[in-house]
Amino acid sequence: MAVTIDCTKERQAFGRPLFSLQNTRFELAECATIARVNGVFLDDCIERHLRGQLDATTASRARYWITDRTGEVVDRCQQLFGGYGYCLEYPIAGMYADNLVLRFLARANEVMKELVARSL
Repeated sequence: MAVTIDCTKERQAFGRPLFSLQNTRFELAECATIARVNGVFLDDCIERHLRGQLDATTASRARYWITDRTGEVVDRCQQLFGGYGYCLEYPIAGMYADNLVLRFLARANEVMKELVARSL
């Protein structure tokens, strides 16, 4: 989020900072909200784990939900960089590449969803 906010405040579109456009601010507001919700969910899971109360279903929910939403945020942020978002000189390109693996590293998110579905 921080690198994207900085980018949109510096990058010009239509003669003014990209951040001054309502759609850009709304995209960033949505991304910031998703990131906050992810953080709260993760913190709750960590607290449960430390108390020995984290069940497999909740862990599976967190695993797929957080990685999917994080991917969504990184993708939306990358788009705000425009073509520069694909250049490795910009940190968002590395973040995008690094984030892709989270969805299938140590089991695919579809496996996590199956584990959740079995608890229903």
